[in-house]
Amino acid sequence: MKRSWCQVNLRSIWKERTEKMEFRWLTPFTTGCERENKRGDLSASIKRLDNTMKVVEISDTRKITIIEKVEPQIVNPDDVIIRVAAVSICGTDVHTFTNTHPFVKPPVVVGHECSGVVTAIGSKVKSVKIGDRVAVDPVLGCGTCTPCTIGRPNACAEVKCRGVHVEGAMQEFFKIREQDVYVLPDSLSDTVLGAAIEPFAIGAQAVWRGGVRSGQNMVIFGAGPIGLTTMLMAKVRGAECILVDLKDDRLDNAIRLGAAAAIRADADDLKEQVRGVTGDQGVLVTCDAVGNPDIVDRCVELVDPTGTVILLGMDGSQNNVTELDIFRKELTVVGSRMNSGMFPTVLDLVGQDQLPLSEILTHRFSCERADHAFDMAIEQPDGFIKAVITF
Repeated sequence: MKRSWCQVNLRSIWKERTEKMEFRWLTPFTTGCERENKRGDLSASIKRLDNTMKVVEISDTRKITIIEKVEPQIVNPDDVIIRVAAVSICGTDVHTFTNTHPFVKPPVVVGHECSGVVTAIGSKVKSVKIGDRVAVDPVLGCGTCTPCTIGRPNACAEVKCRGVHVEGAMQEFFKIREQDVYVLPDSLSDTVLGAAIEPFAIGAQAVWRGGVRSGQNMVIFGAGPIGLTTMLMAKVRGAECILVDLKDDRLDNAIRLGAAAAIRADADDLKEQVRGVTGDQGVLVTCDAVGNPDIVDRCVELVDPTGTVILLGMDGSQNNVTELDIFRKELTVVGSRMNSGMFPTVLDLVGQDQLPLSEILTHRFSCERADHAFDMAIEQPDGFIKAVITF
């Protein structure tokens, strides 16, 4: 039987799950308009029509076109329409822009890290009202399978992500379901920063899946945005984090944001350097935030017996880890995919001013300069962590 995209109340499932697991972080813890030139402001090519909106489309390999679409309308009673404030660029978006993504190909509208202001709601919407500033959870499960019914739609066999499997948020107005929007705390005055909630939810998911606890030492391979948000969420839990990367600038970012140490991935004495930081305590959690099979091998090598390896990045390649490697050390190996109900946790921490959102969204671009934003996400100059496009 074909599954329908039915509604699941993730808020109630999340409440039930946290009570059962005692995972209580909520306390202290189209009309095409081609660019007229290769670079520069795209606004000159836009001709606005009534009831239309600007949409940032990846129209071809490394090519951005501002197109027009009719603004979305309320159809279902649980529909919510937001005026998009910002969409930050993820590595997945960059792969789509360069036409190296395995299945998302131009022309396409991407964007799954989104914030905005509610402008219209369906007749049954109760949790948000017009004028609320919100962040959007992009995960869409089928709603009927076991993972969906226990509040983990990210593990659904038919899971979809906005901006990857279905149309994304890089447009002036965006329609989503009520269950996918979360109100930003009043203390976060800059709505644009709400676009960072989703990357932090990815980090929160990894930390939860890895069972990271206070006093543990954790080694994270990859000091990009997801490695850094994972580190910051682990620090909230009281863990000490060592970041490993090939780029010195990324390692500098990690130290600036609170890493206990930052080590080059190509260091011959990587293991010795890690032990020099952790001493007798060792390493009980390692995390691959890159998606490289060689890194999985190193995660298994570095983690102490009875420890946990978190697979946060994955490219589908084979690695050299054997069952014997896991068996001998009695390791726990967990996957961490997208997020499941982590937005309330992240938003509560933001309300307590415990997460430096502005330190992650380092560079802002108007939608008319979206091509510059994607180029910067590829070039990654010194000091760059993540680009955000504003509307």
